[in-house]
Formats: sequence, structure tokens, C-alpha cells
Amino acid sequence: MQDPAAREAAIRYGKDRTLLCASCHGVDGNANRPDYPNLAGQNPTYLVQQVAKFADGRRVNFVMQALTKDFTVEDKVNLAIYYSLQTVKPIAYDEREASRGADLYARSCFRCHGASGKGEEGYARIAGQQIAYVEDTLKRYRANTRSSTDPRDIRRSDTSMEQVAALLSDADITSLAHYLAQLR
Repeated sequence: MQDPAAREAAIRYGKDRTLLCASCHGVDGNANRPDYPNLAGQNPTYLVQQVAKFADGRRVNFVMQALTKDFTVEDKVNLAIYYSLQTVKPIAYDEREASRGADLYARSCFRCHGASGKGEEGYARIAGQQIAYVEDTLKRYRANTRSSTDPRDIRRSDTSMEQVAALLSDADITSLAHYLAQLR
């Protein structure tokens, strides 16, 4: 990122590599569907880590695993740089839900994701994220904590997120999702 010429090359190659990513995540990293995550503005360290997890099977998603298995380290870094420099577009949210979610966020999320939701080193930027995606993700983390969850159904696991999500009701999750949607 310090070398302007290298940064510009990474952006160019990263954008070229988004050809397959764009159908779900958008060319500029703003997801085309509400149940897919925005990658625009995402923490580049986090993106590289997640792509690596898809590639080696620690995160389970057929399409993502198929796409990422052939990514080189350079591909991962270029994509991460490209998406991290894109701007998150505003999405519609419910102001009342967002207001309720602010207190939940302050109690449960800010330590890792920061006061503005932009993430700390290695943590996801969740500011401006898709509402349906946040809801689905938090419910999956919560489901992982239940003994009835079949290990084959766990697509993503994180002990810290599971501990937080285990304490959230569906209403809490909805409020948090709306709060995150309005953050920039």
C-alpha cells in the first residue's frame, strides 16, 4: 500500500480478478443480493484470511471453495486491496431497529469491530453490511452453540462470535443488523 505504483497494479489486477466475484458481491464490492456480504471497504487482512479459509475448507461454501482453490497469494492480496478501497453504498434500514441495535452493539461488538464497525486488525468491517447477510450469519453462529447442530451443517465457526451470538434473540439480531446497515 505504501508504493503507489504497486498499489495501482494491485488494484488493476484485483479488479480483473473480480470477474467471477461480481455476480454475487458486485464489481465494486457492494453485493447484488441481500444475503451476500458487501466486500467494499472490507479490512484487507480479514479478506485475505477468509479467502484462505474458503480455499482450505475451514469455511464451507461450494461456490467460494471452487473459486478460491486456484487463487494465488498474489490474487488474494490484489482482490483484498481492490475491495478494501471501494466505497460501501448506503442501504435501506429501519431507524427504530437501528436505534435499539446501537446499545447491543456497544455491549457486544465494538471491542473487536471498533466503535464505527470498521473492524480492527484481522476483524471484519461490518459497517454498512447487508441486513439479511448479518441476520443469517449471526443465526448460524448461534446455531453452532447448540448441541443439536450437525457438524456437517456448520459452514463457519468462530468461538468469540458464537459466544456473542448465543446470547442474542432473533429480535436482537434484527436490531443489530439494522444498526450495522446504517454505519458508514
